[in-house]
Amino acid sequence: MSDKNINQRIMLTKRLVCEALLEMLRTRNINKISIKELCKIAGINRSTFYNHYGSQYDVLNEIAEEYIKSTSYTIINDMAAGRHIDECLTKVLQYMKDNLEFAKLVLDQGNYDLISHIRISLPQFNQMVIRNLPEDLDMDKKEAIASYVQYGTVRLLKEWIDSDCLKSPEEEAKLILYIAGRTIS
Repeated sequence: MSDKNINQRIMLTKRLVCEALLEMLRTRNINKISIKELCKIAGINRSTFYNHYGSQYDVLNEIAEEYIKSTSYTIINDMAAGRHIDECLTKVLQYMKDNLEFAKLVLDQGNYDLISHIRISLPQFNQMVIRNLPEDLDMDKKEAIASYVQYGTVRLLKEWIDSDCLKSPEEEAKLILYIAGRTIS
């Protein structure tokens, strides 16, 4: 069998598992989901599952990392292309609002440490904040401020998502940038 066919089969298997997990998360918390039931819904056997994942938490982490990359990398790439940060952030917030059910599923899992995954997936975020801080600050303070901005931003996003995005993406982007700007300055 060619590498292309193997890769397509792996991608199909992973897609089936991810879709099954998301379907199950609509009705229960991840700690109530068994691998046996997940495999049954995905239409695969357990050994196939364990070829790709160690647990249902690994599947959730993979889904969330892809979501983080698709949203956050958009900001970084758009900014690198010269777009203004408020326009970039608004675009990502609109994506989150358009995919609200998915965002809630990922954020509502008590075991999922979103901040850790953002830090792993997006080391550029901290560097972006640090670059905008005064040069006379020592690195420990710069890293603390970057961490504070990151945690605060994620918390604001979680509250916005939990409220079913009552504010528009533009309003939420302005609030986040205002608070982050005040913290940085």
